[in-house]
Amino acid sequence: MEDKIKKRQHLENYFGEFGLIYTPEHSDEVLEKTNIFLQHNPDLKQKYKELNWAYNSIWQIIPQTIENFWSGHTFPHIQSYDEFQISFNLLFFGFYKQSFVSLRSGLELGLLSVYYNINDLGHETVKNWLKSQNSWDSNTPKAEKIWKILNSNSNIKRFNEKYDLQKKFEALSFLHNYVHSKGWKYSNRLGLMKPNYQTFEESIVLKWLEVYKDIIILLITLHILKYPISIIKYDWDKKVGIDNPFPVLEAFEIEAIEALLPAGYSEELRNIAQNDILTQELLLYILSLPDMSEEEIALQISKLNNQMV
Repeated sequence: MEDKIKKRQHLENYFGEFGLIYTPEHSDEVLEKTNIFLQHNPDLKQKYKELNWAYNSIWQIIPQTIENFWSGHTFPHIQSYDEFQISFNLLFFGFYKQSFVSLRSGLELGLLSVYYNINDLGHETVKNWLKSQNSWDSNTPKAEKIWKILNSNSNIKRFNEKYDLQKKFEALSFLHNYVHSKGWKYSNRLGLMKPNYQTFEESIVLKWLEVYKDIIILLITLHILKYPISIIKYDWDKKVGIDNPFPVLEAFEIEAIEALLPAGYSEELRNIAQNDILTQELLLYILSLPDMSEEEIALQISKLNNQMV
């Protein structure tokens, strides 16, 4: 009996009180080391912040009208942003495999944001998928179908032919290996000579940041190609105040995005915007609107404050 007690105590010393290897205590250790690493590398922390804020701003360019308000057509983008935040949190606690799984989910949802809204009918096309119905057309489409639909947009097709966005997406296909735990490299044992519990791994944090950057650049580019007016800099506030119904961004948001994009991207996006008929028609319509008075803007602010109360 005494031997059994000793054996049990030995196991508890190794596995912890609840018989676990992956523990909150180990998570706390990894969190502390991750924070110290980023404190010593503020450029990496800043890089993440810039990518995060840039993608966060994209929700503004998905049009919300009386017809599609509360329809769920923005749900894929909102969920993708949630997945990226969850992935970041998992990274901090050393759950690297799960962190990459969430990156993959965020990438897929970000593509669906453009896919379902490609013909400005997202409020209709997203319905079955949004309701999680048990039918073929409510299933999440495969990558091949998604890209076929994306390339039906002339702007995306033109940009893809020049910069091969689809190839950049395919370069991220390795992420599905984390979902299926394809061997040691894609398992919970991620890391060099890693023990069987969560540990801080600098190389994986660096890899995560690079993958996250590639995903965010791809998704931002696709959204702008769908709504090219979003790359045009203008003082939109003087036409619509703070209640802006158009798929546009503030100048500082565009500049932040352009700072992240690869060489040539911004120029090509602007060229596409200048030659896109619908974009130019919408631009001319907005420019034709009378400038808002200070009183009108003040009234908008007052209404917003009342709604928040």
